[in-house]
Amino acid sequence: MRTQILAAASIAALVVAWPLVGSAAAQDMFTTEDFHQDRALWSDPAYYRNNTVSELRNMQVRNRYGEAGSGEETPDLRSSYGYATAAEHYQALLEAAHGGTEHDLATLPDWDGRWETESGWLGGALVPSTMVAVLTPQHQEYFVQAQKAAAEGRDWWPTAFCLPGDYFSIFNRGPNEFIVRPHQVVVLSEDNVDHRIRWVHANDSGHIREEFRFPRWLGESIGFWDGDALVVYTNQIRGWKSPVFEYSDALETVERYQRVGNVIEGEVTIYDPSVFVAPLHAKVSFNLREEAIPENRPLFNSCTDTNGPSVKVHLDENGILNERTPEDPLYWDPLDPRPWGTYFDESDERYKIYLQSTQR
Repeated sequence: MRTQILAAASIAALVVAWPLVGSAAAQDMFTTEDFHQDRALWSDPAYYRNNTVSELRNMQVRNRYGEAGSGEETPDLRSSYGYATAAEHYQALLEAAHGGTEHDLATLPDWDGRWETESGWLGGALVPSTMVAVLTPQHQEYFVQAQKAAAEGRDWWPTAFCLPGDYFSIFNRGPNEFIVRPHQVVVLSEDNVDHRIRWVHANDSGHIREEFRFPRWLGESIGFWDGDALVVYTNQIRGWKSPVFEYSDALETVERYQRVGNVIEGEVTIYDPSVFVAPLHAKVSFNLREEAIPENRPLFNSCTDTNGPSVKVHLDENGILNERTPEDPLYWDPLDPRPWGTYFDESDERYKIYLQSTQR
């Protein structure tokens, strides 16, 4: 029901806003006939009318299709560390920490409480041209296609299909709780459609052997303590789509966290050479929620509590619950490595037909 309401609102907003788009002087994402032909414009903030990724994502819901945004060019997202791989980065930090700090329960830092996330650009607080500058050519195209679809109310969300969220949800979807032990840190987070449990193994055991590795939703994380700071190295991450970009199975990250007052300050360096032209860097933080009221306690629920059953199940023309077949363009193929790409391609074609019908 929630998805249907948002979709209806998006269509209504587009119809209202269409004259605005037609009157725009310069060619941009809102006036182009084929974004694929605009590659030379993708690196210009004006192509997106200075909207941020978040503003484009919320454009139809807030009935502001085609309006100018508040975004400005953000600093270069490239990492300044100079390491070629996550493994090299992690090993250098481990050597600098002389193998890490051995804690017991009495000396561990206090990370108790509920923490709220501030994710910065990982949550979409950047203009798309900044992201385009650090993407490989194929992923530039994927990215711009996703931004255009989002602005037109045609975004793709894993949770709409009751699928797990992306790896980067651990940085931009809180609040979180930390269970801190000398040789393991467990990170818990939840919202109305998803629960995430992340284990960081800080016991010198390393990652599992090569023959037992496979892509996992949140990867496999190992780490060590550097004084009261936690360093984490994650690999074996399943390629998927975040709110800002998509990534491949080759994604690996190195993180560092340290509590300063009522904030756990963190940073993450992102390695995925098939997607990014260089490793990326982002700052994240977790702010302590000081008001500990019962209503803020975590509550377990499943995606189907809010989104309903699998989208393969639908009410057919005879009023009978049925399941989509592989011949249906909206059939969900669990083996599709880029389901959002299939969705966007089909959406592009249907949207062209829709626009042609409104101009008659």
